[in-house]
Amino acid sequence: MQRIRLAKAAEVQRMLSSRLILEWDGRKVDLVAGADFSYDHQEKRIGASLVVFRLPELDVVEVSEVVRESRFPYVPGFLAFREGPVFQEAFRKIRNKPDVTLVDGNGIAHPRKMGLASFVGVTLDICTIGCAKTPFFPFVLPGAQRGACTIFRDSGGEKVGFCLRTRSRVKPVFVSPGHRIDFNRAKEIILCTSKFRIPEPLREAHRRASCLF
Repeated sequence: MQRIRLAKAAEVQRMLSSRLILEWDGRKVDLVAGADFSYDHQEKRIGASLVVFRLPELDVVEVSEVVRESRFPYVPGFLAFREGPVFQEAFRKIRNKPDVTLVDGNGIAHPRKMGLASFVGVTLDICTIGCAKTPFFPFVLPGAQRGACTIFRDSGGEKVGFCLRTRSRVKPVFVSPGHRIDFNRAKEIILCTSKFRIPEPLREAHRRASCLF
């Protein structure tokens, strides 16, 4: 039964990937959001915290948090079906809609080009960037200085993201476009919102999500 369910989920991912837009419309970026998640495994619940920041000050403008039943199992490659619905609910509650949303996960750096950032980007038709701590694909480490990066590619050799050093001499992050953004703009936004390894909107979303249970 789970095999059939995953086959259908993969079909949905492939269908959604045909709707990806990897172009930047040139808008000014004033508001950037970060989204992260936490779990109550005993009660089978999932929580999402979405925090909106204003640039360039990186001040918090608004927070949206949702807790709901977790209905999809943990399966690598299919986390969008587990975390996507609670993200969508939290995003719809926001009054100050962000120009860009950073998601703790992958965008097109995914076997079917439909990581969590791309999934929520396409289904809500919003601009998203995936910023992951670990990659789906092999990579080469960049130089040690902040801003250094290398390109990494999927199994077919197609460019899907950057291994990016957001702080000198600390571990890099893995940045991939989600939806409605190009590679270079995604990299620029991650760098301009990063004081430490993880961009500030994602750091704050993680802190708040950790307190939901």
